[in-house]
Amino acid sequence: MNIEVSIEGTVGVVALARPPVNALSRAMIAELIAALQAMDADARVRAVVLTGKGRCFSAGVDLKEQLHALETGGDGPIDIGVDLYRALLYGRKPTIAAINGPALGAGLGMAASCCILAASETATFGIPEIDVGMLGGARHAMRLLGHSTVNRMLLTGRPLSAADMARRGAIEACVRPDELMDYALGIAREIAARDPHAVEMARASLARIEDMGVLEGYASEMAAAAELGRTPNAQAAMRAFLARRT
Repeated sequence: MNIEVSIEGTVGVVALARPPVNALSRAMIAELIAALQAMDADARVRAVVLTGKGRCFSAGVDLKEQLHALETGGDGPIDIGVDLYRALLYGRKPTIAAINGPALGAGLGMAASCCILAASETATFGIPEIDVGMLGGARHAMRLLGHSTVNRMLLTGRPLSAADMARRGAIEACVRPDELMDYALGIAREIAARDPHAVEMARASLARIEDMGVLEGYASEMAAAAELGRTPNAQAAMRAFLARRT
């Protein structure tokens, strides 16, 4: 198995476990998609932490396997990459990336597809494909970084440190390696303590409006807000807030 899965209370943990650098083979991507779908379907799980085992979050696509697919005309890891990002971007449960080491290429793409990102001081973020005859990851990097920075990363292969990403506001925090999982789990538990229906609706709403214009996105949010507001839990929360305020 290339993926390790556990559940800690109301938080699911999905760990990339393909040493030495968690390179994404086709089989590993399929396992990861299945693990994320299982977390979505598990009523016990209210938030998911995605991390890597060992010294690396993920060095990206398994280049040896991808080259073999290109040479033989077969299917390689990149052929199911869209399915992986769809599972991350549109899953029901909020995802927190605990980036324990280098997140390169598709590794950066996975991290950028999560809802909230936290990284170890040892982590780096890069799009090194220009040096190995590949492309990919730039569109995901655009979710985190500006035009000039993404172009420099893509065209030179030059990475950014976790500290630099934090300074740019691209990740939530840059912490010591021994603090990373506690930090990520803390955020996940904070989310899990909220009304699960409200969290799920908020998660779906944000995923839906990300590529919309301002007015279209606002209209979509208000439609979701009206739907949520008709639930007993939402109305109870409103009444409780008003009672505290008065």
